[in-house]
Amino acid sequence: MEPLEAAFKENMKLLTKALSRKNTNLADVLTEEILANSEIEGVLLDRESVSSSFMNNLSALKEPEQGAVALTRTALHSFQEALSHERLLAMHRELMNGSDFPAESVGAYVGDMKIVRGHRLDREYEVVHEGASKGEVHDKMSEFIECYNNASTRSPLVNAVRGHIHFETIHPFCDGNGRIGRSLILMGLCRDFGRETPLALSRSFRSHLQIYYKQFQTGLDLTETIKVTAPVFNHAIAETMRILELTEFRTRVAASVHLHPRQRKVLHRLVDYELRDGFKGGMSNANYKKIAKVESRTALRDLNELLEMGFLAKTGKLKGTRYQLHTSDADSHAE
Repeated sequence: MEPLEAAFKENMKLLTKALSRKNTNLADVLTEEILANSEIEGVLLDRESVSSSFMNNLSALKEPEQGAVALTRTALHSFQEALSHERLLAMHRELMNGSDFPAESVGAYVGDMKIVRGHRLDREYEVVHEGASKGEVHDKMSEFIECYNNASTRSPLVNAVRGHIHFETIHPFCDGNGRIGRSLILMGLCRDFGRETPLALSRSFRSHLQIYYKQFQTGLDLTETIKVTAPVFNHAIAETMRILELTEFRTRVAASVHLHPRQRKVLHRLVDYELRDGFKGGMSNANYKKIAKVESRTALRDLNELLEMGFLAKTGKLKGTRYQLHTSDADSHAE
């Protein structure tokens, strides 16, 4: 595992360097992580509510968003504390606040649960693994907590994969096991690297769901599992770097005095698309017209100005012309 650990640590150094820049805004990274963490379970959260809670350091307006935001904040802010039953049960209460589950099941280990791919409410889900029984679940969780707290910080990648499989195969809670388990990965990585490190883990897992779910079916020998899963963790670092890049670009857009409000609106919209799945087919003159609500000639002039200022890059010709965000060196043009 040493070469895999070394590569992962080196990539984390690059991320730490990016995070050390002055005035780094983490709202987009944290928002994307929270949304993806819930989306894996079929729970769709309100993006604006999650984002604004981080931007303004407030509690989210709706209960599902409140629980999801609180869970991530706990993972980031409590990594220096030893894990305990009390901490885990409190995380479950935070996440399940306002849910329809019976009160006795919230903030409690219930056992006899199953790992499923998909959401039970959709009635189309696959049982991946059956967790610990009701009679064993508390003892199994005591074993997990001991393993988590005694893990060597020299092996963050192995800790992350092994610890996640350990927790998820116990599956102690009535709901929220996946979301809490992925938050525990984040908490453990913060502990192992000795700092708060926002990471787009769930965003990467969502892009590699087949690998993600297969790890719970591989048995006790985790060597091949860690080999297969390591690229997913490195992809999470790359995703985080990309989100930070887009956030810096958005900041430059907001600060530029040369942009017309409609140009700024379109650039912000393109950043939002990039944070999701990108602008399908690329931005065209026709797309710009619709978003900015202008005529073709004005759209073309606006786009040419954005090219000159370095905010956009262009590919293709004539009707095949498409525009993409030019994030790499936009700061040299966007003063």
